[in-house]
Amino acid sequence: MLVRALSFAVIGVDAVPVEVETDITKGLPSYTVVGLPGGAVKESDDRIRAAIRNSGFPFPSRKVTVNLAPADLRKDGSLLDLPIALSVLCAEGALAGESLTNWLIAGELSLDGCVRPIRGALSQALLARDLGIRGIITPASNRDEAGLVPEIRVAAVRTLKEAADILSGTTDPSSEEANALITEGGGRPFSGRPGPPPDLCDVSGQPMARRALEIAAAGNHALLMVGPPGCGKTMLAERMPGILPPFSRLEALETTRIYSAAAEPPWPKPLLNRPFRAPHSSTTAAGLLGGGNPPQPGEISFAHGGVLFLDEFSEFRTEVREALRQPLESGEVLISRAGRRYRFPCRFLLLAASNPCPCGNLGHPRSMCRCSPQTLEKFARKFSGPLLDRIDLSVSVPPPESQVWSDQTGEPSATVRKRVEACRLIQETRYTGRANQANGTVGLSTAESLKELSSEARAFLVRAAERLSLSGRAMGKACRVGRTIADLEGKAEVELPHIAEALQFRVSLFGAKGKK
Repeated sequence: MLVRALSFAVIGVDAVPVEVETDITKGLPSYTVVGLPGGAVKESDDRIRAAIRNSGFPFPSRKVTVNLAPADLRKDGSLLDLPIALSVLCAEGALAGESLTNWLIAGELSLDGCVRPIRGALSQALLARDLGIRGIITPASNRDEAGLVPEIRVAAVRTLKEAADILSGTTDPSSEEANALITEGGGRPFSGRPGPPPDLCDVSGQPMARRALEIAAAGNHALLMVGPPGCGKTMLAERMPGILPPFSRLEALETTRIYSAAAEPPWPKPLLNRPFRAPHSSTTAAGLLGGGNPPQPGEISFAHGGVLFLDEFSEFRTEVREALRQPLESGEVLISRAGRRYRFPCRFLLLAASNPCPCGNLGHPRSMCRCSPQTLEKFARKFSGPLLDRIDLSVSVPPPESQVWSDQTGEPSATVRKRVEACRLIQETRYTGRANQANGTVGLSTAESLKELSSEARAFLVRAAERLSLSGRAMGKACRVGRTIADLEGKAEVELPHIAEALQFRVSLFGAKGKK
């Protein structure tokens, strides 16, 4: 008897449908899996045999052939254990084969028949919705993330026996418990935060850096902070998540899917807060952008919808820093492997921090820089013009005065976040219908950005561009930053003071290399 069950394979962060065809015929007892199975799928024979027998079902004593279609797609991972086992039971006649057509099934089996968690359960639910399938059968540990798609009926099972009962009609599953974790309607934020993030009121002084941090959060602009050790660069960066708007349901869905597909903590729980990723400076290009065999997401994809903080930016390898240029513009990473392309989204807010020189004391009011001119020139060459051209804001973070440490007069994060949320709402209204609704990421040309400037601001920007040798991209980014500053003030037009402040944050902090 031939039966078919539907499952999936994780390619990048997307789920690709995989049809499990099982045929049982007369012949010597054997178990064969064809269709380009990976190592974990090839080893499923003993797991499935033991799980079926320990669940109270007989394993066929005939020839069992399992085909995984499409045959030219490599299937890796153990999530195909459950659909293969259920299709074997249906082909043997222990279950009705027609019931398999109503479910998209995935799960790893243990020898005693328990169903272990899988990676990509959220992608499984999204695929079922796109294919018009009524529901999914997934491990109980993946209930929360699968329940983020309210249109899909989730049957979260703990054992193979429970999955068999669902197919036979003995159990009628409901996804109400799973769907209770999400808000009603699209675009609304999740309720509550598991813990308060660090607050901006802890930062003493640094008015320019605080202002740059607020502008970066309001418009999703990349920010570079340069200052001597111990001046508060890391402390400022760690407080960026506290002033960002809360996750909308759609944003949380996109980011959770990445973590789910990679089985990265906080998988298998859904993300409630924007991620904050801070990889070490020894990270390789593959670790930052993604790679491996099969390719897995990198740190910039795990920061999707949140913050990527690169501390000690000058200590990252040159190829790692330069690899950021394309993702900063496109918001995604494409990796090609043997005729197949893997897409990883990576729309993140970049925060970078660096010392001004190798000794860290260049420009320090109370310490002397010990670096030679040749050393300073070599250090400045670490930051290429094209890379600095893609950073919207750069700010110097000086060491605070001694009396500032006891002066806790800064605004709290809640106050700043209200202004940021109001600014983001203006941008969402302005860019309705566009894919990216923030000034720093929306797809606008420099000519379009210039149209939003007043005649006085436009003339000032043109003169400044000639004097500073700004590229067309740098002019466009100055317009976008000026647009964000105007939005923070509630102004409909970008005026001269807004552009002047934006250009103040465009001046390079590494000498002539940034001025091009």
